[in-house]
Amino acid sequence: MIKLSDVVTVDFETFFSTEYSLRAKKYNTSSYIRDELFEVMCVSIKEGRKPSKCYTGDAARAKLQSIDWSKKYLLAHNTAFDGAILAWHYGIVPKMYLDTLSMSRGLHAEYASKSLGEIGQLYGLGDKLEGGLALNEVKGKHFYELLPEQRQRLMNYCRRDNELCFEIFEKQLEVFPDDEMRLIDMTIRMFTQPVFMLNVPLCEEALDEATRERETGIALACHYGKCDEKDLTSNVRFVEVLKRLGVDAPTKKSKYNGEITYALSESDEEFVALLEHENPDVVRVVNGRLAAKSTINETRAARLLQAGCDKQAVPVGLNYYGAKTGRWSGANKLNFQNFPRESKLRRAIVAPKDHVIVVADSSQIEARMVNFIADNKPMLEVFASKGDPYSHTATAIYGFPVNKKDHPEERFVGKVATLGLGYGMGGRKFQSTLALGIMGPPIQKELNECELIVRKFRKANEPIVQYWAFMNGVLARIFKGERGEHGPISWDHDGIWLPNGMGILYPGLKLETDQDGNQTFKYFSKNVWKKLYGGLTTENATQALAGVVIRQQMLWVDDYFRSLSLRKNEIARIATMTHDEIVTVVPKRLAEKVQDKLFSIMRTPPEWCESLPLDCEGGFAENYSK
Repeated sequence: MIKLSDVVTVDFETFFSTEYSLRAKKYNTSSYIRDELFEVMCVSIKEGRKPSKCYTGDAARAKLQSIDWSKKYLLAHNTAFDGAILAWHYGIVPKMYLDTLSMSRGLHAEYASKSLGEIGQLYGLGDKLEGGLALNEVKGKHFYELLPEQRQRLMNYCRRDNELCFEIFEKQLEVFPDDEMRLIDMTIRMFTQPVFMLNVPLCEEALDEATRERETGIALACHYGKCDEKDLTSNVRFVEVLKRLGVDAPTKKSKYNGEITYALSESDEEFVALLEHENPDVVRVVNGRLAAKSTINETRAARLLQAGCDKQAVPVGLNYYGAKTGRWSGANKLNFQNFPRESKLRRAIVAPKDHVIVVADSSQIEARMVNFIADNKPMLEVFASKGDPYSHTATAIYGFPVNKKDHPEERFVGKVATLGLGYGMGGRKFQSTLALGIMGPPIQKELNECELIVRKFRKANEPIVQYWAFMNGVLARIFKGERGEHGPISWDHDGIWLPNGMGILYPGLKLETDQDGNQTFKYFSKNVWKKLYGGLTTENATQALAGVVIRQQMLWVDDYFRSLSLRKNEIARIATMTHDEIVTVVPKRLAEKVQDKLFSIMRTPPEWCESLPLDCEGGFAENYSK
């Protein structure tokens, strides 16, 4: 139970310029804070309910270090930022990290922005302080260069932000689950107290490899799209490339002048959605466009080199509740969740001296979960008996016994079907998924064969098909404002509620009927109306429930680590997580013991799904290679 009297709310205002800022391409959050240009202009500190006070210079350091942080909770809006400043510049680590930004993501996942001002307005608490300094008044200026009146306005602005943060937290604390607060704390510690080190030469090799991969992506797009690199980088010419492939380029309203313009960047959801288009050539040219316009893999390797320079530990930035279903997403302009297995980039991440990285990866947890909630007994028996689910599915598709040794291609098709067809995927999408090699080696199949595979999968897994219809009925009940529950989920007028007290919300849910009489559900998400149907709702629920299992297991792992007797300078901590994978750093002497314990935890379901058959795989090494 968190006592508000033990909460210390903090907000830093820091120096920035045109070249040196969080918006500059050169910097991410960690490199900005670690840079030699970093400077605290002022800090607002609120102890419990006492009014916020603003401090500068030596007075700020003295005040911060006078607090007994071993007994205090640090609260901020974007605590990864303020907490990193405290840890890296003041040597301060609190009892626990609290964060209204993370809590806002969990409570209001469908909002386009989680800014302090927007959440304040949502709660009826008002906006940020009016009359604060304009950016151009402080940009490039150190605190001593500001006029006295400007300094006062900056400090007033800082104090108001701090007060608003605390007021928001008071409201959020009333409804936010305690266990989720612990997960927020764990997430922020991955960033503020990093434990990963970097193999610099291997990371440099990864940078070269990323450059070659980008060039290959562009070449494939040019070949299949019958275009050149200029066609990929030019908006007008790329629109024509899409048109030749039968696709109308998505558009958006410009936030600068309100005019309609093309939406062709990695930040445009409708454009990125084309990566799941049924036509593989469309996917290839979109990938090529992104490769031509972005250097994300090269940038990631370069940022790792920047983070690990001078033997510094590498911060792991993750967004708690980065997706509506509760999944974490990448942050700090360095997405640890997208490091390909066995890649040089992943292997360049190493444990500190005398430690190892232990990885425990939950096996096919989403496939297990969708069969669990649909009560698909035959497949559940395969999982429970530790059988091969992919061969089981392939056998149903091909009509003869399939095994891994003798029928690798058929089994692979069974794998893609097991993992991909549980949410209503059709024949064209299945064909595209196979052709693009999204889950393994590319396989070319005719559309009629893919449609036959889909039909056979659905016939063999009738309970899953019935569950899609059930979830469509749940949407109808949500639309009508009815309450209900089934298995591990419940619902009301807001959306679906999970066993951990969090929700999958569908704001503004409505039912539209087109001119042909077809009805479609839609909900309002991040300023866009999105379609919703039984299969997609099943996917949302499955992913969220699988996430609830992983979240509980993370808490159990954390409890276990707290029980260990560690020697001086030893670490036992969750260092990162990737969807269904928990990645830890532990002393080398405890590697096998910890691995066995983690495997036991990952094979244990929570009480609400105690009959769910779980399994895991993994291992340990001095680098992140398992």
